[in-house]
Amino acid sequence: MKKLNIIVFLVCALINTACENDDTLNDTRVPDITAPSVSLSSVTVNKYDATFVINVSETGNPAIREYGVLVSSEAQPTSTNSTVLVANGSETSANLVASFAPGATYYACAYALTANKFITSEVKQFETASHRLSAFLGSKTLSGYNLLNEGTASISVTITPDPDDADEKTAYLSGLSSDAGVQLQLADVKLIFDLEAGTVTIPDGQIVAESKYGNYRYVAINQSVGDIVGVIESGNIQFDALAAMIVAGGNAGLFHWAYGDITIK
Repeated sequence: MKKLNIIVFLVCALINTACENDDTLNDTRVPDITAPSVSLSSVTVNKYDATFVINVSETGNPAIREYGVLVSSEAQPTSTNSTVLVANGSETSANLVASFAPGATYYACAYALTANKFITSEVKQFETASHRLSAFLGSKTLSGYNLLNEGTASISVTITPDPDDADEKTAYLSGLSSDAGVQLQLADVKLIFDLEAGTVTIPDGQIVAESKYGNYRYVAINQSVGDIVGVIESGNIQFDALAAMIVAGGNAGLFHWAYGDITIK
């Protein structure tokens, strides 16, 4: 019985301590006196760039510590599913500019953070302009015959437009990595599209500086120089061959990556 009384006493002591700590926390919290107010006044789109105008009409008490805009591909932006653009906290208005994927729909709202609250404004929807190469952009699958591993293979790649190309003919292929038994992510491959002719060209001269294993160059397997010209068929990109060949140092002539009969779709 004496042991039971001791346990009961300890439990009571723990409960009392927890309540005292909770009271202490409540006493130190900053009370809400006036609510902050933030709004997304407008969203202006110029092709793939969007400008967000945010206004803070009431800083609140406790005051806003941070504000900005949430941009999401989902209809209800949150702090976890959005790109967060943060404004200069010393100003009560801001114009924030960011670039987004072409031909896509987005949802944006202003947000403000105080010591106690995370508030958001009404949601505005906007769309970016479509790109001439939109059918070929984004996540793709590259399939072909892997000459280093001597078998058919498929890998995930991404094609991204060149933001500086006003003619919208240039893009970059990323996602290649060395198959030569080393850990090396290969540089992007430049692609030039001619939709009228139905061709995609990998221009000659794409030499990548690489200090550990030696500089390498994107080439056709049966030629070390010259453009590599592929074709567009049924919406897919096809090349006879593409390789990343080391062109400097003791490894010169060896391939990091080499595929034949390539299809990208």
